[in-house]
Amino acid sequence: MSTTSSTASTRPPAIGSRPNRRALVALAALSIATAATVAPPARGQQIVFDPRAHVQTSLQAARQLESLANEARQLANEARTLAASPYSHLAESSATLRNIGELARTVRGTASTLQGVQRQFSDLYPDDLSTADLLALGGQRNTTARRTAEDVARSAAELERLSEGRDRRLRGALSASETAEGQTAAIQSSTQMLAVLAEDLASMRTTLLAQSRLMAEATARQAAERDAAAEARRRFWGRTSTVPRAPTFNPLSHARD
Repeated sequence: MSTTSSTASTRPPAIGSRPNRRALVALAALSIATAATVAPPARGQQIVFDPRAHVQTSLQAARQLESLANEARQLANEARTLAASPYSHLAESSATLRNIGELARTVRGTASTLQGVQRQFSDLYPDDLSTADLLALGGQRNTTARRTAEDVARSAAELERLSEGRDRRLRGALSASETAEGQTAAIQSSTQMLAVLAEDLASMRTTLLAQSRLMAEATARQAAERDAAAEARRRFWGRTSTVPRAPTFNPLSHARD
């Protein structure tokens, strides 16, 4: 009985027993895992996909796109800032200023230059004159005075004609300044307003110069007339006195009648 029991205990387990099935399952799992970890032979070169690297590349591309968008917006703002004003009247203002300047060079009365004034006053108001010269220069002085007064009136009329479009230009510059989108357009509008003010200043300057010539001429003419009258009286009363001759007839012969 004991021998039979020992022989039966050392016999290997049957194929269909539970421990043998577990060993087979473990062996199959190990074979599958090994097959999964071993890369199959590649033809040429195998493409390996790395999700982390793909995400980083996408983030870098997004940052670059955002930077380019910011630069585009900055360039658009700079272009808007540098945009020129659509309104400009500088050509008209330049022509008006030239016409105003021509008024000072077309005077016919008292000269408008230093050399001309010196030459004119030396001719019309010399220091020593004879009575005949005083009478002759009196007519020339009157002619010069009349032409100087005409210059003042002509300058005033011409300046009034040139100022007809000045209000329109000023309103256009103000409107362009209000609607300016950038700094350059605003500066240009301010410059155009300054051009209109320059026209006003040039007009006032021309008027003052013409009036100054008229006042200087009138003052010099009045002083010359006073000096001429005083010289004429001095020359008349400074003559040598003579006794009148007695009459050749008796003025009282018929006084008793």
